[in-house]
Amino acid sequence: MSFWNRFKRKSAPSPGFLDLVRLALTGGLESESGEFVSPDTAMKCSAVYSCVGILAESVAQLPLKVYRRMPDGRGKEEASDHPLWKLLGWAPNEWQTSQEFREMAMQHLCLRGNFYAYKVMDGRGIVRELLPLNPDQVTVEQLPDWSLAYRISFKDGHQETVGRAYVLHIRYRTLDGVRGISPILYHRDTVGLALTTLKHGSRVFKNGALPTGVLEHPGKLSQQALDRLRETWLSNYGGANSGKTAVLEEGMKFSALTMSHQTMQYLETRAFQVEDIARIFRVPLHMIQSTEKATSWGSGIENMSLGFVQYTLLPWLKRFESVFWRDLLLPAESQEIYTEFLVDGLLRGDVKNRYAAYQVAIQNGIMSPNEVRAKENMNPREGGDEYMSPKNMRLTGTDEEEKEDGDGQGKD
Repeated sequence: MSFWNRFKRKSAPSPGFLDLVRLALTGGLESESGEFVSPDTAMKCSAVYSCVGILAESVAQLPLKVYRRMPDGRGKEEASDHPLWKLLGWAPNEWQTSQEFREMAMQHLCLRGNFYAYKVMDGRGIVRELLPLNPDQVTVEQLPDWSLAYRISFKDGHQETVGRAYVLHIRYRTLDGVRGISPILYHRDTVGLALTTLKHGSRVFKNGALPTGVLEHPGKLSQQALDRLRETWLSNYGGANSGKTAVLEEGMKFSALTMSHQTMQYLETRAFQVEDIARIFRVPLHMIQSTEKATSWGSGIENMSLGFVQYTLLPWLKRFESVFWRDLLLPAESQEIYTEFLVDGLLRGDVKNRYAAYQVAIQNGIMSPNEVRAKENMNPREGGDEYMSPKNMRLTGTDEEEKEDGDGQGKD
Protein backbone atom coordinates (compact mmCIF):
# COMPACT_ATOMS: atom_id res chain seq x y z
CA MET A 1 0.00 0.00 0.00
CA SER A 2 1.36 3.43 -0.94
CA PHE A 3 2.05 6.16 1.58
CA TRP A 4 -0.85 8.17 0.22
CA ASN A 5 -3.35 5.31 0.64
CA ARG A 6 -2.08 4.55 4.17
CA PHE A 7 -2.47 8.23 5.01
CA LYS A 8 -6.09 8.26 3.80
CA ARG A 9 -7.00 5.06 5.65
CA LYS A 10 -5.42 6.16 8.93
CA SER A 11 -6.61 9.74 9.29
CA ALA A 12 -9.54 10.06 6.84
CA PRO A 13 -9.77 13.86 7.01
CA SER A 14 -12.08 15.94 4.85
CA PRO A 15 -11.60 15.82 1.05
CA GLY A 16 -10.67 19.49 1.00
CA PHE A 17 -7.83 18.90 3.43
CA LEU A 18 -6.65 15.87 1.45
CA ASP A 19 -6.52 17.99 -1.69
CA LEU A 20 -4.38 20.61 0.05
CA VAL A 21 -1.97 18.00 1.41
CA ARG A 22 -1.61 16.22 -1.92
CA LEU A 23 -1.17 19.51 -3.72
CA ALA A 24 1.65 20.43 -1.33
CA LEU A 25 3.34 17.03 -1.71
CA THR A 26 3.01 16.50 -5.45
CA GLY A 27 1.96 19.78 -7.07
CA GLY A 28 -1.13 18.16 -8.60
CA LEU A 29 -4.62 16.83 -7.90
CA GLU A 30 -6.73 13.87 -8.97
CA SER A 31 -9.49 14.54 -11.50
CA GLU A 32 -12.96 12.97 -11.60
CA SER A 33 -11.76 10.63 -14.34
CA GLY A 34 -9.18 9.24 -11.91
CA GLU A 35 -6.28 10.80 -13.78
CA PHE A 36 -3.67 12.64 -11.73
CA VAL A 37 -3.29 16.17 -13.10
CA SER A 38 -0.33 18.44 -12.43
CA PRO A 39 1.37 21.12 -14.54
CA ASP A 40 3.92 18.56 -15.71
CA THR A 41 1.42 15.82 -16.63
CA ALA A 42 -0.86 18.36 -18.32
CA MET A 43 1.90 19.24 -20.79
CA LYS A 44 1.67 15.66 -22.10
CA CYS A 45 -1.69 16.64 -23.59
CA SER A 46 -0.98 18.08 -27.05
CA ALA A 47 -3.73 20.70 -26.78
CA VAL A 48 -2.34 22.05 -23.51
CA TYR A 49 1.21 21.93 -24.87
CA SER A 50 0.17 23.89 -27.98
CA CYS A 51 -1.89 26.51 -26.13
CA VAL A 52 0.85 27.17 -23.58
CA GLY A 53 3.44 27.26 -26.36
CA ILE A 54 1.60 29.77 -28.54
CA LEU A 55 0.98 32.10 -25.59
CA ALA A 56 4.52 31.85 -24.21
CA GLU A 57 6.22 32.32 -27.57
CA SER A 58 3.91 35.19 -28.55
CA VAL A 59 4.77 37.15 -25.40
CA ALA A 60 8.46 36.30 -25.68
CA GLN A 61 8.88 37.43 -29.29
CA LEU A 62 7.37 40.91 -28.90
CA PRO A 63 9.71 43.90 -28.60
CA LEU A 64 9.64 45.27 -25.04
CA LYS A 65 10.53 48.94 -24.82
CA VAL A 66 11.30 51.23 -21.90
CA TYR A 67 9.98 54.78 -22.40
CA ARG A 68 10.41 58.12 -20.68
CA ARG A 69 7.56 60.61 -20.76
CA MET A 70 8.44 64.03 -22.16
CA PRO A 71 8.38 66.94 -19.67
CA ASP A 72 5.34 68.50 -21.34
CA GLY A 73 3.46 65.20 -21.07
CA ARG A 74 2.67 65.16 -24.80
CA GLY A 75 5.19 62.62 -26.03
CA LYS A 76 7.70 59.94 -25.14
CA GLU A 77 11.23 58.86 -25.96
CA GLU A 78 13.06 55.57 -25.61
CA ALA A 79 14.89 55.45 -22.29
CA SER A 80 17.90 53.48 -23.51
CA ASP A 81 19.98 54.87 -20.65
CA HIS A 82 17.74 53.36 -17.97
CA PRO A 83 18.82 50.07 -16.26
CA LEU A 84 15.53 48.41 -17.22
CA TRP A 85 16.42 48.79 -20.90
CA LYS A 86 19.06 46.09 -20.67
CA LEU A 87 17.38 44.13 -17.86
CA LEU A 88 14.09 43.56 -19.71
CA GLY A 89 15.17 43.97 -23.30
CA TRP A 90 18.35 41.91 -23.34
CA ALA A 91 19.38 39.89 -20.28
CA PRO A 92 17.56 39.74 -16.91
CA ASN A 93 20.32 37.51 -15.48
CA GLU A 94 23.59 35.87 -16.45
CA TRP A 95 22.17 32.74 -18.12
CA GLN A 96 18.88 33.83 -19.70
CA THR A 97 17.98 36.10 -22.56
CA SER A 98 14.96 38.37 -22.34
CA GLN A 99 13.04 36.05 -24.66
CA GLU A 100 13.82 32.96 -22.55
CA PHE A 101 12.89 34.79 -19.36
CA ARG A 102 9.50 35.95 -20.66
CA GLU A 103 8.74 32.58 -22.24
CA MET A 104 9.43 30.88 -18.91
CA ALA A 105 7.32 33.46 -17.05
CA MET A 106 4.37 32.90 -19.37
CA GLN A 107 4.61 29.12 -19.02
CA HIS A 108 4.59 29.41 -15.25
CA LEU A 109 1.49 31.61 -15.44
CA CYS A 110 -0.36 29.28 -17.82
CA LEU A 111 0.42 26.15 -15.82
CA ARG A 112 0.64 27.37 -12.23
CA GLY A 113 -1.02 30.79 -12.21
CA ASN A 114 1.95 32.59 -10.63
CA PHE A 115 5.39 33.77 -11.69
CA TYR A 116 8.00 34.78 -9.13
CA ALA A 117 11.45 36.30 -9.62
CA TYR A 118 13.88 37.30 -6.88
CA LYS A 119 15.13 40.86 -7.30
CA VAL A 120 18.84 41.48 -6.87
CA MET A 121 19.26 45.18 -6.06
CA ASP A 122 22.19 47.51 -5.53
CA GLY A 123 22.61 49.90 -2.61
CA ARG A 124 20.31 52.48 -4.22
CA GLY A 125 17.46 49.99 -4.62
CA ILE A 126 17.87 49.70 -8.42
CA VAL A 127 17.11 46.20 -9.72
CA ARG A 128 20.18 44.78 -11.40
CA GLU A 129 19.14 41.14 -11.87
CA LEU A 130 15.99 39.00 -11.89
CA LEU A 131 16.32 35.38 -10.75
CA PRO A 132 13.30 33.22 -11.70
CA LEU A 133 11.90 31.02 -8.92
CA ASN A 134 10.03 27.73 -9.12
CA PRO A 135 6.40 28.58 -8.18
CA ASP A 136 6.14 25.25 -6.35
CA GLN A 137 8.88 26.43 -3.98
CA VAL A 138 7.29 29.77 -3.10
CA THR A 139 4.42 30.40 -0.70
CA VAL A 140 2.88 33.83 -0.22
CA GLU A 141 0.88 35.02 2.76
CA GLN A 142 -0.89 38.26 3.59
CA LEU A 143 -0.01 39.49 7.06
CA PRO A 144 -2.42 41.29 9.45
CA ASP A 145 -1.01 44.66 8.34
CA TRP A 146 -1.97 43.78 4.70
CA SER A 147 1.66 43.40 3.64
CA LEU A 148 2.82 40.27 1.80
CA ALA A 149 5.45 37.80 2.94
CA TYR A 150 7.11 35.32 0.55
CA ARG A 151 8.65 32.11 1.89
CA ILE A 152 11.20 30.84 -0.64
CA SER A 153 12.83 27.41 -0.66
CA PHE A 154 16.12 27.83 -2.50
CA LYS A 155 17.94 25.08 -4.41
CA ASP A 156 20.62 24.70 -1.77
CA GLY A 157 17.95 23.69 0.76
CA HIS A 158 17.71 26.79 2.93
CA GLN A 159 14.51 28.79 3.28
CA GLU A 160 14.05 32.50 3.57
CA THR A 161 11.06 34.76 4.15
CA VAL A 162 11.21 38.14 2.43
CA GLY A 163 8.87 41.06 1.87
CA ARG A 164 7.25 42.16 -1.36
CA ALA A 165 10.12 44.55 -2.10
CA TYR A 166 12.37 41.59 -2.98
CA VAL A 167 10.01 39.65 -5.23
CA LEU A 168 8.55 40.34 -8.66
CA HIS A 169 5.18 38.59 -8.63
CA ILE A 170 2.81 38.27 -11.61
CA ARG A 171 -0.58 36.72 -10.85
CA TYR A 172 -3.17 35.19 -13.14
CA ARG A 173 -6.83 35.80 -12.20
CA THR A 174 -6.41 36.03 -8.49
CA LEU A 175 -9.45 35.35 -6.32
CA ASP A 176 -7.99 36.60 -3.04
CA GLY A 177 -5.70 39.35 -4.35
CA VAL A 178 -2.65 37.46 -3.11
CA ARG A 179 -2.23 34.27 -5.17
CA GLY A 180 -3.08 33.57 -8.78
CA ILE A 181 -5.13 30.54 -9.74
CA SER A 182 -3.74 27.72 -11.85
CA PRO A 183 -5.76 27.18 -15.07
CA ILE A 184 -4.62 23.56 -15.10
CA LEU A 185 -5.69 22.69 -11.55
CA TYR A 186 -8.84 24.81 -11.77
CA HIS A 187 -9.88 22.79 -14.85
CA ARG A 188 -8.26 19.52 -13.84
CA ASP A 189 -11.38 17.51 -14.79
CA THR A 190 -11.19 18.81 -18.37
CA VAL A 191 -7.47 18.11 -18.64
CA GLY A 192 -7.84 14.78 -16.83
CA LEU A 193 -10.50 13.60 -19.28
CA ALA A 194 -8.21 14.48 -22.19
CA LEU A 195 -5.34 12.51 -20.64
CA THR A 196 -7.62 9.55 -19.86
CA THR A 197 -8.97 9.51 -23.42
CA LEU A 198 -5.44 9.61 -24.83
CA LYS A 199 -4.30 6.71 -22.66
CA HIS A 200 -7.39 4.69 -23.57
CA GLY A 201 -6.72 5.08 -27.28
CA SER A 202 -3.07 4.17 -26.83
CA ARG A 203 -3.97 0.97 -25.00
CA VAL A 204 -6.54 0.02 -27.62
CA PHE A 205 -4.12 0.36 -30.53
CA LYS A 206 -1.24 -1.21 -28.63
CA ASN A 207 -3.26 -4.36 -27.94
CA GLY A 208 -4.83 -4.47 -31.36
CA ALA A 209 -8.22 -4.49 -29.68
CA LEU A 210 -9.99 -2.40 -32.31
CA PRO A 211 -11.72 -4.96 -34.56
CA THR A 212 -11.64 -4.13 -38.25
CA GLY A 213 -13.56 -7.17 -39.39
CA VAL A 214 -15.02 -10.61 -38.61
CA LEU A 215 -13.75 -14.09 -39.58
CA GLU A 216 -16.52 -16.41 -40.83
CA HIS A 217 -16.07 -20.21 -40.93
CA PRO A 218 -18.48 -22.42 -42.94
CA GLY A 219 -18.50 -25.15 -40.29
CA LYS A 220 -18.84 -25.42 -36.56
CA LEU A 221 -15.61 -25.15 -34.59
CA SER A 222 -14.90 -26.69 -31.21
CA GLN A 223 -13.80 -24.45 -28.38
CA GLN A 224 -10.25 -25.72 -28.73
CA ALA A 225 -10.18 -24.98 -32.46
CA LEU A 226 -11.76 -21.57 -31.88
CA ASP A 227 -9.13 -20.65 -29.30
CA ARG A 228 -6.33 -21.84 -31.58
CA LEU A 229 -7.73 -19.84 -34.51
CA ARG A 230 -7.99 -16.71 -32.38
CA GLU A 231 -4.43 -17.03 -31.09
CA THR A 232 -3.05 -17.70 -34.56
CA TRP A 233 -4.89 -14.74 -36.05
CA LEU A 234 -3.82 -12.31 -33.34
CA SER A 235 -0.23 -13.56 -33.53
CA ASN A 236 -0.03 -13.16 -37.31
CA TYR A 237 -2.23 -10.12 -37.93
CA GLY A 238 -2.76 -8.34 -34.62
CA GLY A 239 -0.84 -5.58 -32.83
CA ALA A 240 2.34 -4.64 -34.71
CA ASN A 241 1.42 -7.05 -37.54
CA SER A 242 -1.92 -5.39 -38.28
CA GLY A 243 -2.27 -4.46 -41.94
CA LYS A 244 -0.53 -7.55 -43.31
CA THR A 245 -2.22 -9.57 -46.05
CA ALA A 246 -4.16 -12.48 -44.55
CA VAL A 247 -4.24 -16.00 -46.13
CA LEU A 248 -7.51 -17.82 -45.36
CA GLU A 249 -8.13 -21.58 -45.50
CA GLU A 250 -10.99 -24.06 -45.16
CA GLY A 251 -13.54 -21.77 -46.79
CA MET A 252 -13.15 -18.96 -44.26
CA LYS A 253 -13.84 -15.39 -45.33
CA PHE A 254 -13.18 -12.00 -43.79
CA SER A 255 -15.97 -9.40 -43.55
CA ALA A 256 -14.80 -5.83 -42.92
CA LEU A 257 -16.59 -3.72 -40.30
CA THR A 258 -17.43 -0.06 -40.65
CA MET A 259 -16.50 2.39 -37.92
CA SER A 260 -18.52 1.59 -34.82
CA HIS A 261 -20.49 4.10 -32.82
CA GLN A 262 -18.05 3.64 -29.94
CA THR A 263 -15.12 4.57 -32.20
CA MET A 264 -16.95 7.61 -33.55
CA GLN A 265 -17.78 8.76 -30.02
CA TYR A 266 -14.15 8.32 -29.01
CA LEU A 267 -12.98 10.55 -31.87
CA GLU A 268 -15.67 13.11 -31.08
CA THR A 269 -14.60 13.12 -27.43
CA ARG A 270 -10.99 13.75 -28.37
CA ALA A 271 -11.98 16.57 -30.73
CA PHE A 272 -14.20 18.17 -28.08
CA GLN A 273 -11.42 18.03 -25.49
CA VAL A 274 -9.13 19.95 -27.83
CA GLU A 275 -11.82 22.61 -28.24
CA ASP A 276 -12.51 22.70 -24.50
CA ILE A 277 -8.84 23.18 -23.61
CA ALA A 278 -8.46 25.91 -26.25
CA ARG A 279 -11.45 27.62 -24.62
CA ILE A 280 -9.65 27.65 -21.25
CA PHE A 281 -6.69 29.54 -22.69
CA ARG A 282 -8.77 31.53 -25.22
CA VAL A 283 -6.61 30.39 -28.12
CA PRO A 284 -8.21 30.13 -31.61
CA LEU A 285 -8.37 26.55 -32.83
CA HIS A 286 -6.48 27.28 -36.04
CA MET A 287 -3.46 28.35 -33.97
CA ILE A 288 -3.14 24.87 -32.47
CA GLN A 289 -3.64 23.16 -35.86
CA SER A 290 -7.32 22.35 -35.33
CA THR A 291 -9.29 23.69 -38.28
CA GLU A 292 -12.51 21.69 -38.10
CA LYS A 293 -14.50 24.56 -36.59
CA ALA A 294 -14.45 28.31 -37.00
CA THR A 295 -14.69 30.82 -34.17
CA SER A 296 -16.92 33.77 -33.41
CA TRP A 297 -13.98 36.14 -33.88
CA GLY A 298 -14.41 36.18 -37.66
CA SER A 299 -14.43 33.92 -40.67
CA GLY A 300 -10.94 34.68 -42.00
CA ILE A 301 -7.62 33.66 -40.53
CA GLU A 302 -6.56 37.32 -40.41
CA ASN A 303 -9.64 38.33 -38.38
CA MET A 304 -9.18 35.43 -35.98
CA SER A 305 -5.52 36.33 -35.51
CA LEU A 306 -6.45 39.94 -34.74
CA GLY A 307 -9.02 38.67 -32.26
CA PHE A 308 -6.32 36.61 -30.58
CA VAL A 309 -4.16 39.71 -30.13
CA GLN A 310 -6.99 41.91 -28.87
CA TYR A 311 -8.88 39.53 -26.59
CA THR A 312 -6.21 37.03 -25.49
CA LEU A 313 -2.74 38.52 -25.76
CA LEU A 314 -3.29 42.14 -24.72
CA PRO A 315 -4.64 41.29 -21.22
CA TRP A 316 -1.51 39.21 -20.60
CA LEU A 317 0.75 42.03 -21.81
CA LYS A 318 -0.97 44.53 -19.53
CA ARG A 319 -0.33 42.21 -16.58
CA PHE A 320 3.37 42.20 -17.37
CA GLU A 321 3.56 45.96 -17.94
CA SER A 322 1.71 46.89 -14.75
CA VAL A 323 3.85 44.56 -12.60
CA PHE A 324 7.07 45.86 -14.17
CA TRP A 325 5.94 49.39 -13.32
CA ARG A 326 5.03 48.43 -9.74
CA ASP A 327 7.97 46.17 -8.85
CA LEU A 328 10.94 47.37 -10.89
CA LEU A 329 10.86 51.17 -10.68
CA LEU A 330 11.88 53.49 -7.88
CA PRO A 331 9.03 55.59 -6.47
CA ALA A 332 10.71 58.78 -7.67
CA GLU A 333 10.75 57.63 -11.31
CA SER A 334 7.43 55.76 -11.49
CA GLN A 335 5.64 58.75 -13.02
CA GLU A 336 8.28 59.22 -15.69
CA ILE A 337 9.41 55.73 -16.78
CA TYR A 338 7.18 52.93 -18.07
CA THR A 339 7.43 49.79 -20.21
CA GLU A 340 5.38 48.82 -23.24
CA PHE A 341 5.13 45.80 -25.53
CA LEU A 342 4.95 46.66 -29.24
CA VAL A 343 2.18 44.70 -30.93
CA ASP A 344 2.06 46.65 -34.19
CA GLY A 345 3.67 43.76 -36.07
CA LEU A 346 0.91 41.37 -34.99
CA LEU A 347 -1.87 43.82 -35.90
CA ARG A 348 -0.64 44.48 -39.43
CA GLY A 349 -2.78 43.27 -42.30
CA ASP A 350 -1.64 42.15 -45.73
CA VAL A 351 0.62 44.29 -47.91
CA LYS A 352 -2.22 45.84 -49.92
CA ASN A 353 -4.20 46.94 -46.86
CA ARG A 354 -1.09 48.18 -45.03
CA TYR A 355 0.05 50.34 -47.92
CA ALA A 356 -3.43 51.77 -48.41
CA ALA A 357 -3.51 52.75 -44.71
CA TYR A 358 -0.02 54.24 -44.95
CA GLN A 359 -1.10 56.36 -47.92
CA VAL A 360 -4.01 57.83 -45.96
CA ALA A 361 -1.76 58.45 -42.94
CA ILE A 362 0.90 60.26 -44.99
CA GLN A 363 -1.54 62.36 -47.01
CA ASN A 364 -3.33 63.56 -43.87
CA GLY A 365 -0.15 64.38 -41.93
CA ILE A 366 -0.63 61.57 -39.40
CA MET A 367 2.68 59.87 -40.24
CA SER A 368 5.83 60.90 -42.05
CA PRO A 369 7.29 58.74 -44.85
CA ASN A 370 10.21 57.76 -42.63
CA GLU A 371 7.85 56.60 -39.87
CA VAL A 372 6.19 54.35 -42.42
CA ARG A 373 9.55 53.06 -43.63
CA ALA A 374 10.55 52.28 -40.04
CA LYS A 375 7.41 50.15 -39.59
CA GLU A 376 8.37 48.22 -42.72
CA ASN A 377 11.93 47.71 -41.43
CA MET A 378 13.42 50.06 -44.03
CA ASN A 379 16.09 52.72 -43.62
CA PRO A 380 14.99 56.40 -43.62
CA ARG A 381 15.38 58.52 -46.73
CA GLU A 382 16.42 62.13 -47.08
CA GLY A 383 13.48 64.51 -46.67
CA GLY A 384 11.26 61.77 -45.31
CA ASP A 385 10.74 63.35 -41.89
CA GLU A 386 8.38 66.04 -43.19
CA TYR A 387 4.64 65.83 -42.57
CA MET A 388 2.24 66.59 -45.41
CA SER A 389 -0.85 68.80 -45.05
CA PRO A 390 -3.63 68.81 -47.65
CA LYS A 391 -4.01 72.19 -49.39
CA ASN A 392 -7.78 72.24 -49.00
CA MET A 393 -7.54 72.02 -45.18
CA ARG A 394 -6.95 74.94 -42.76
CA LEU A 395 -7.70 75.88 -39.19
CA THR A 396 -11.05 77.59 -38.53
CA GLY A 397 -10.91 81.27 -37.57
CA THR A 398 -7.80 82.11 -39.64
CA ASP A 399 -7.31 85.50 -41.27
CA GLU A 400 -7.80 84.06 -44.76
CA GLU A 401 -11.14 82.55 -43.80
CA GLU A 402 -12.38 85.78 -42.17
CA LYS A 403 -11.29 87.77 -45.22
CA GLU A 404 -13.19 85.47 -47.57
CA ASP A 405 -16.29 85.74 -45.38
CA GLY A 406 -16.02 89.54 -45.36
CA ASP A 407 -15.61 89.69 -49.15
CA GLY A 408 -18.63 87.54 -49.59
CA GLN A 409 -20.80 89.76 -47.39
CA GLY A 410 -19.62 92.90 -49.18
CA LYS A 411 -20.65 91.50 -52.55
CA ASP A 412 -24.16 90.78 -51.37
